[in-house]
Amino acid sequence: MLELVEVAVRFERPWDAEEISSELVVSGWEPVGSVSLPYPKRLGLGSLLLGIEYDRDAVAVGVTLKEWQVDWNSADYIKAVSEGYKDQIHYCRELANRLVQLLGQKFSVGSEDLVLDKDEFPFVYVDCWKVANVHVILGLEHLDPDDTPIRVSLYLSQGSMEQPS
Repeated sequence: MLELVEVAVRFERPWDAEEISSELVVSGWEPVGSVSLPYPKRLGLGSLLLGIEYDRDAVAVGVTLKEWQVDWNSADYIKAVSEGYKDQIHYCRELANRLVQLLGQKFSVGSEDLVLDKDEFPFVYVDCWKVANVHVILGLEHLDPDDTPIRVSLYLSQGSMEQPS
């Protein structure tokens, strides 16, 4: 994760999705699945999966760090959904503390309160920081208990991720 932030900090504003994809491939990430043109938007490194998304105002790089698949036969899944994701939020808080410590060894890290587009980022829990010119967002996401997994994701963005008014 630290290496990903290092790559992101090197990019000038505004980010270019194709340039970011190329730099990530050079740094060891590999295209995953069918490769969309003009550049791969889904990359993998070990067990990590990364997606590059963009709209006219922002480019975001998202990495799935941990995932719990939908399984109504699993006591852990049922407990997570019915008890407000307590264990998953605890996991995110511990991960956030470790991440800030690691980032703090190389960068100046500032806490940040972002107003995120709830349709784009369906977070149950979120922590945000500013590292150089990059927004670093760690979130616990669960869009729909019936058909989407619970995910812990890390997002990096340079553009505005705020909800339009």
